[in-house]
Amino acid sequence: MKTIVRSGACAAVAMILSVGMAAQTTPQSSSSSAASTITVTGCVQRAPAAGTTTGTSGTAGSASASEPKFVLERAMASPSSSTGTSGATTPTASSYRLSADDAKLTPHVGHKVEISGTLDKAASSASASPSSSSASSTTAPTLKVDTVKMIAASCSE
Repeated sequence: MKTIVRSGACAAVAMILSVGMAAQTTPQSSSSSAASTITVTGCVQRAPAAGTTTGTSGTAGSASASEPKFVLERAMASPSSSTGTSGATTPTASSYRLSADDAKLTPHVGHKVEISGTLDKAASSASASPSSSSASSTTAPTLKVDTVKMIAASCSE
């Protein structure tokens, strides 16, 4: 009799925990990706090296490996972003740190491009105001790049 009660209690606890976990994760993941997809136009540049001021050879390599290697400067909302509902609710920063494969962005360094992607919520919460361009590469929100389309061969065009 005790074995049946214990088994039932364990099953009830396991079911309550699994329902609670499912309720927490499902809405969060579906709403965050749809709300933060944006399309911006700007100039792709190489990001400044993160570990150059430390002078320590051991930590500089590991710090720069996790940091984005490219930034999008002079970013503006792209005309195509106004067609979606997320374009109207997401503010556009003046620059973005770009998270993508090197092979996707290296050919476009120095070019004016249109980039579509999703904002990294963890990194973009600290940079709500896009007013300062001198510290923009360190405080800019991170954009996970989905597509890149070249608009002009140089940033001055």
